[in-house]
Amino acid sequence: MLDKTVLLLAAAGLAATPVAAQIAPALSPVPSPAPLAAPVAGQTFPPGVEVLSVDGEPLGVLARVETRTGGERILHIRRPDGSVTTAPAVVAFRGERAVVLEWTRAEFEAPPKATAPEDAAASAMPPTL
Repeated sequence: MLDKTVLLLAAAGLAATPVAAQIAPALSPVPSPAPLAAPVAGQTFPPGVEVLSVDGEPLGVLARVETRTGGERILHIRRPDGSVTTAPAVVAFRGERAVVLEWTRAEFEAPPKATAPEDAAASAMPPTL
């Protein structure tokens, strides 16, 4: 008789286990992902990766990254025709498989803006001591 009671209690305990296992733990809120199109300071841009426009159009391949005095980084991009052009790193971010510029193809292919004559004259003068 005692054996039957133990077996019945054991069977009842095993039957109740799946119900207890179905209770889900409290879920923590999912953090929102970072924006995809935002430049991040200190990013690395490995040479040889593809460079895309903000629209996803291929612009070329990253040839090298130049760091100028003052810490400004310049990306040197080899276009499909073999010519090399530059873009500041502040308008770029690294995607999964490519470097993406925050420029359209038209902005990328536009000639660089000329400096104003007074700016050119001021930069040509040696600093005074």
